[in-house]
Amino acid sequence: MMIHQVSAALTRRCCHRANVIRCFSAIDKVAENKIAEWLHQRGDKMLEHGKKLPSDIHKAPAYSLGLRDDYVHTKILADNNIRPESVQRRIDLDQAWKETSDKIRASFEKSGQSVAEFIRASTTKKEFQQDMDKLHHMAKRVNDAIIDDSLRFNGRSPVPHARRFHFEERIKEAIENNQ
Repeated sequence: MMIHQVSAALTRRCCHRANVIRCFSAIDKVAENKIAEWLHQRGDKMLEHGKKLPSDIHKAPAYSLGLRDDYVHTKILADNNIRPESVQRRIDLDQAWKETSDKIRASFEKSGQSVAEFIRASTTKKEFQQDMDKLHHMAKRVNDAIIDDSLRFNGRSPVPHARRFHFEERIKEAIENNQ
């Protein structure tokens, strides 16, 4: 016998007992479920008439992650090019932090001071305290929007939480990320 005939015979012998299909791995189970769903939705009949198979780029990942029909909200937003509030606020915060950190690095390079001296300098505090307060307020607004959106998305946050903007910590971060 040829190898494929032997494997086919073994498959028939092992998997089909008393008209019950048994699968030995999770991948086989997923494949069998997809085929059964496709047949249930009369996919074979659609192919006979030359129709294209319907596809949904949001549904398959949602089902594979175990979310089932929870993908609909995200699909509606994505199809209409609408961002949740937390996503838009996070983008705005990241852009504002990039601009502020660029200013901090430029000021540090002009000063000629060490990192510790620059952080403790009163001119640094005068120059950047207002920006840090603004960023801190934006971070709070991002986190508030994340809570609102996570309630809308059934407990899943669309973006990571924003860290607080402690003055000395963020000044040091802006300087050291450049070096």
